[in-house]
Amino acid sequence: RQLIASYMTLHMTISSFQKQLTTQITNFLARKTISDSSKQAYAYDLKQFVNCLPGRVDQTSLKLYENQLKEWKPSVQKRKRSAVNQFLLYLYQKGELEEFFKLSETAPLPSQQEELEIFDLSSLYEGQEGPGKLACLFILELGLLPSEILELKWEDIDLDFGVVTVAKGSTKRVLRLDGALKELLFGIKNDNSQGLILSKAFTRQWLYKQIQSYVGGCGLSGVTAQALRQQYILRQIEKGTGAFELARLLGLKSPVTLEKYYKT
Repeated sequence: RQLIASYMTLHMTISSFQKQLTTQITNFLARKTISDSSKQAYAYDLKQFVNCLPGRVDQTSLKLYENQLKEWKPSVQKRKRSAVNQFLLYLYQKGELEEFFKLSETAPLPSQQEELEIFDLSSLYEGQEGPGKLACLFILELGLLPSEILELKWEDIDLDFGVVTVAKGSTKRVLRLDGALKELLFGIKNDNSQGLILSKAFTRQWLYKQIQSYVGGCGLSGVTAQALRQQYILRQIEKGTGAFELARLLGLKSPVTLEKYYKT
């Protein structure tokens, strides 16, 4: 009887703890300006995390959760780690945790097959404005290369018509501009905006560092400029964009290098 009573007390304690964190998940998601589908994905990952906790948040319980993450694909692990780390930071800032805990951001390197999956990159739209965020959205929404971003001028962008003209050698391509990137450009443009989008000439190495710093701050360490361009390609294929049209959007001479994406 004593064993049964002890078990029931422990179960009630864990249950109460999980209910409390579930309420915090609701409050956490209410603060995020993301789509309903992204909120559902966050909620699913966070509730799964909470259900794995033995009534407390500490290094031991996080280690147990990380061991369970190994059962998932690297791309899924990355998404779950990002969601949990953002939630833990929220709890710490609210004073719900006396100590700041964080999951390791390292995960097994994905295989080529796993890299050709669409990732949840919604957190890239939520970070602080700056060259890192701007570059990430140019790649993710328009598929631009860092070298093309560095050469972009305000005169290449028509916010009224929602188009961007990208020059590459003697050729030019006109890309449709909308969504979060358009809103961001509207926010930073003023009557005096002229010359380069990034205000002055920078090196590609500088821009790569800006991208790396920004994605790291969004809990997506390991996501590179190349990975963002791949995500643009996969999203276009999911929309039904054909190989030749996608090659044109990317400024490629032929769709040969895109074959692996369409096969997958």
